[in-house]
Order: sequence, then structure tokens, then C-alpha cells
Amino acid sequence: MEISINRGKDTLLVCPKPPMYLTDEAKKFYKHMGNVLAKKDRLKDTYLNALEIYAEAMAQFQFAVSEIKEKNKKEYGSGYRQKFNSGAQNISVELTLKNNAEDTLLKCFKLFGLDPKSEKELKATTDPNQTDLFDAFLNQNHG
Repeated sequence: MEISINRGKDTLLVCPKPPMYLTDEAKKFYKHMGNVLAKKDRLKDTYLNALEIYAEAMAQFQFAVSEIKEKNKKEYGSGYRQKFNSGAQNISVELTLKNNAEDTLLKCFKLFGLDPKSEKELKATTDPNQTDLFDAFLNQNHG
């Protein structure tokens, strides 16, 4: 596992292999997002469990959206609702799966700073005074 320890960071330079217990689809999402996070200096070994959760949720989201799409091709709206023999209706299992996966994904995006608000909050956690002190030192010696 290659680790970058620069400027106080202990981020992973490359994403490690996905765990064997993830589904094949989840492994693809794990590798892709892991590499994205590594390039952004946002992947630490302590974050790998969150990456696993993201990957499985993304696989579930993809499956649910695909199933909804297929059902809607046959009869529009049938992917969103479930009809019972009694005539009662409810939202479909696929829609519930999609909604739950979306909630999980949005939480993961926030953890990794992958939405505009959390990215801004993540950047605010870095100490801008460190570079200001260095700049002040340089200006003092050269000015």
C-alpha cells in the first residue's frame, strides 16, 4: 500500500484491491472511486470501509435504476409502483432500493467531499494560516 506523507497528510497514492466479498459490480465502483479519491488526496486507509459502502450502494443504485427502466419500457410507471391482486398499490421494491442507495451515496459523497457544500467545508478544514505564516516570513526577509 503506497502512502503519501507530505504536508502532514497520510493519503493513499493508489487504491488497494477491493475486498473479495464485494459483488463484481461493486468492485468496479470501488476501483473507480478509489482512484478518483486517491488522485484528489482524499483516500486514507481508514476510509476504505466507507469506500466499500459507497461501492455497494452504487451497485445497488445501478441495479435498481436498470430494473425500473426495464419495467417502464413495458408499461410506463410500472417500475415505480407495485400492484397487488387486491388492487392495492405501493411503491416498488426497486424504487425503495434506489431511494435507499441514493441516501447512502449522498452520505458517502459528503464524507469524501464530493458535493459542492462538503467540498467547500473540506477545504475550510485545512489551515490557511500555515501558508500565510510562510508568506509573511518570506516577505519579512525580502521586504
